Amino acid sequence: MNTKLETVKNSKLTQLETEVNKKAMNLAASWYVALPSKALGKKPKEIELFGLPLVAWRDQNDQPVIMQRHCSHMGASLAVGKVVDGCIQCPFHHWRYDSSGQCVFVTSLNEIPPKARQVNYATAERYGYIWVWYGSETPLFPLPEFPAAEDERHNYMSFRFTDPTTTTPRRVLENGYDYYHFVTLHDVKVSEPIKITLLTTDQQYLAQQSEPPIQKEARFAALIECSLEGLDPVARAFGFKAENFTLLIDSWCGGQKVTAFIDGKEIYKTLVGMTPITENNSVQNILVMVKKTGKFWQDIFHYVVFSLENRIGAKQDLPIYDNINPNVGGAYVKHDLAVLKYREFHQRWVDQVE
Repeated sequence: MNTKLETVKNSKLTQLETEVNKKAMNLAASWYVALPSKALGKKPKEIELFGLPLVAWRDQNDQPVIMQRHCSHMGASLAVGKVVDGCIQCPFHHWRYDSSGQCVFVTSLNEIPPKARQVNYATAERYGYIWVWYGSETPLFPLPEFPAAEDERHNYMSFRFTDPTTTTPRRVLENGYDYYHFVTLHDVKVSEPIKITLLTTDQQYLAQQSEPPIQKEARFAALIECSLEGLDPVARAFGFKAENFTLLIDSWCGGQKVTAFIDGKEIYKTLVGMTPITENNSVQNILVMVKKTGKFWQDIFHYVVFSLENRIGAKQDLPIYDNINPNVGGAYVKHDLAVLKYREFHQRWVDQVE
């Protein structure tokens, strides 16, 4: 066998597979949720992201690592290996790789082959999730801040849920800017037309905003305002009254932060992080942070109402996501402008994928 020829052929095949996968996924360079923090213990875990077989594990400092699943030696799955001395050890020949993906130990040999290396991804662990960067070797912007998730004891109450869906991250995230579907699908009763204002990258802070903004090059944001005849059926069932409802939506291509206000007062924040698995198979991870009022029974009431509101709203969206045809459509109207602008923003970050 001509080893050099085989190496060249394998390299070209891997490059071709990567290019085909990138085009199929049409993913933007961004931060995504890899998995919840509690899902990764001390043992390696098999995961699939970006249409690729990967492995997640924790190093000697308990930091998450995400890398190519199959060993560069003979292709064994590192997910059925174990962590030894802060490195992941292949179950087959016990080669070990450190958190950078570099092979640092080969059984019975002093010399390590130069190609003994696993592709690995930049990660961050915050807000109860392990985040992974996709699209370039190093992140092009920092993971957006969501300090409400770190203030649960004092000012917020948390509620989490996840929804698998057979659509893309872009379809899920653009839905927040499709403001007219709040009326048609979610039955929000408005007494006046909904107003949406797209915020420029220089409009980093608003009077309503308490979260640090997303780095401006990576940010797409809008303010949605309406006068209510009442909230959705869940809130109305609990006798909740309100006149004006405002949503501040701050997005990057892998997630978004949403702050909701009733009559000018913040009532909850949500963090949405997308997990892209395969071409049309993703998971939306939602963290709802309900603002405390300082009154025990009112806090319980708000927690029930706004947790249920977010959960039911998300479940109403799922059949749309799961049955949508991304290749059909185009008869757009004025209500679609924000969605179309978001798609332009998203495509700019798709084009930055290396």
